[in-house]
Amino acid sequence: MLEAQKMQRIYNIQRQLQEKFRATPNGTKVEYLGKMFMGLPTVFWPSWDSQALIKNYKINPGEEVLDVCTGSGVIAIFSAIKGAKKVVALDINPEEIKCVKENTIVHHVEKILDARVSNMFAALEVKEKFDVITMNPPFTPHTASDFLEKTVWGANLEVHKTFFKEVKRHLKKKGRIYICQAKFGAIEEMNSLATENGFSVRKIGETKLDEDRIFYAFEIIIGDLDNINQV
Repeated sequence: MLEAQKMQRIYNIQRQLQEKFRATPNGTKVEYLGKMFMGLPTVFWPSWDSQALIKNYKINPGEEVLDVCTGSGVIAIFSAIKGAKKVVALDINPEEIKCVKENTIVHHVEKILDARVSNMFAALEVKEKFDVITMNPPFTPHTASDFLEKTVWGANLEVHKTFFKEVKRHLKKKGRIYICQAKFGAIEEMNSLATENGFSVRKIGETKLDEDRIFYAFEIIIGDLDNINQV
C-alpha cells in the first residue's frame, strides 16, 4: 500500500465516485470496453480496476466460470461473451445482483449466466465446481458502512481471507483463478494468503491511470510455489 498522504487522496477519489454512483438514475447506461452496461443506484459502475483482467484473462469455450464480488457483472458477462458454457455471479448486494440480471438481458446471456445474492461462496452447492474463478475484491482494509463502500473497502481484508480459505472447494483440480488488485491495495497480503493456501501467483496485466492508481490482474493456480511473481 501507499504512504498515508497518498492513501488519503485515493480514499477521497473513491468517496467522490461513491457519491456519483449513489446519485445514478435507474437505467443509466455506461459504455465499457466497447459494450453498454446498465447502472443502478448503490451499484459500482464498470471501471478501470477490472480492465486489466478482462483484457488479459483466458476463457476457453465450454468452461464453467464463477465470478465472486461481481458488482455490475462486467467480468461475469465478458466471461459469457468469451465462450463460457456456464457463469455464476455472486454478490452480497441485492441491488448489484438486480443490475447483473438486467445486464444479462442487454447482452443476451441470461440463459448462460446465473446471478445470486451471496456472502462469498454461501449460495453455492457443495458439488458446484468451476474451471475459472474470478474476483474483483475490495482493495484496502478500510471500514465500510454500506454495500457500495464494501465494493472498494473491506475491514481486516476479510473478503481476501475467506476467499483463499474456501476457494479450493469450488475450483476444479486444474482450474484457474483471476483476481484484480491495485498498487494502493493489498497485493502483499494477497500473495501471502495465496502462498499459505498452496497457490502460486503471476501478474498478467495492468492498467495505469497515474503513479498511484495502477490496477493489476493476477492469475492464480494451485501449486508451483517456487514461481511466485510479486509486484
